Amino acid sequence: MGIEKDVNRNYMLIYSIAIIFCVITFIYWFVPGLDKSILVAHNPVYHNNLLLNTLKIFTDAGIPIILLICSGFLYFYSGDKDGKRENIKPLLIVLFTLFIAGIAGDLIKLLVGRARPFVELAGLIESSEVHRSFSFPSGHTTKIMGMVIPFITLPFISIKHCNLYKGVVLFTGVMVAYSRIALQAHFPSDVMAGVAVACLLYPVSGTLAEKYVKKYGIANAKTFVIVLLILAFILAFLEMSL
Repeated sequence: MGIEKDVNRNYMLIYSIAIIFCVITFIYWFVPGLDKSILVAHNPVYHNNLLLNTLKIFTDAGIPIILLICSGFLYFYSGDKDGKRENIKPLLIVLFTLFIAGIAGDLIKLLVGRARPFVELAGLIESSEVHRSFSFPSGHTTKIMGMVIPFITLPFISIKHCNLYKGVVLFTGVMVAYSRIALQAHFPSDVMAGVAVACLLYPVSGTLAEKYVKKYGIANAKTFVIVLLILAFILAFLEMSL
């Protein structure tokens, strides 16, 4: 079964999840004070060094962690034996969704132009970190959920403890998304919107990945996955250093 069929089989569920998160986004944004009150309620995070540092680790290292897992899958589980070459396709869609969702999220940021919490809630929240980009949607959430959603829903062949890896990926993604709220870098609606954007673009990426493999072959797709992984690592570490 090709990636395109796998995506089409559950695309209604994915779009339903996207709609749910869109509704939650609007509720958070338009119910007076709800978005802001949740951020203010996280002020105690900045008085707990262990919790604060843990959340910062997730927000900085979450994307590289999942990229490392993808790299391991590519290295150990994408050979010719036992049909493992098929694992290249889900890895390709994971990376396609990462980049497509990331670019879409950045464009939406520019269109919406929502100010960050440190601007809107100056003096009300503990965070004083200055962010150069706009707030809506959360870029960290959009990018990491662009990897998490296809990774946990697409099948991988002949991988021991695959569900454990998927659990780690899901946990990492959720913690990164939550860390953006807890660290008061984004409003809850920014994070919910990031999940929605990732869900909406996941089936699109799946279709593109399947067409790419059909046109250029699995060997070329594996090379492209390697290139995308390297580029993703570079961009992730550049983002961490800013």
